[in-house]
Amino acid sequence: MTLPNHQSPRVDGVSRPQSSVAALLDFLVGIPVWLRALVPVIGMGFLWWSSSQTPNSEPHSTAQSFFHNLMHVVAYGCIAGSIWLAWSRRPVASLRLFRSRGAWGIAVLYGVVDELHQSFVPGRVCSLADLMSDALGAALAVAILRGASGVAPQSGRITVGLLIASFGSAAAATFANW
Repeated sequence: MTLPNHQSPRVDGVSRPQSSVAALLDFLVGIPVWLRALVPVIGMGFLWWSSSQTPNSEPHSTAQSFFHNLMHVVAYGCIAGSIWLAWSRRPVASLRLFRSRGAWGIAVLYGVVDELHQSFVPGRVCSLADLMSDALGAALAVAILRGASGVAPQSGRITVGLLIASFGSAAAATFANW
């Protein structure tokens, strides 16, 4: 599938050709808002269902535990990213500070609610380390989308820092019970 190479205004008003990622984002924003808004709701529903399941009692290897904890970063990154896209308008690079902070905040708030919910499920625990992974995953997705859309083209260092912190948080959740 080839996406057209459109001209897109930057935040500073200078026109430049879109990258293929920016063109993909622009394409996704063309999907009706009601349909884009369903994606985070469905994702949250799946996470709720998943965290409601009693875990199996088989011992997990360290690699399996680390992978499970890293999935918190991915899952909440998907939630925040889908909220960010649901709130986006054309051109995607138009500056909307609330879109980024709001997407992150809703994803983190949902992470808090889900962690509290897990404390009532037999075999599950409410974990601060998991919540940290949720928050970092949400922030990482927002940073990637802001950079890819041209809202924050210089966000590379922040993105790398968030990626490293996300791995550290998943390691903390694997090796430290807090």
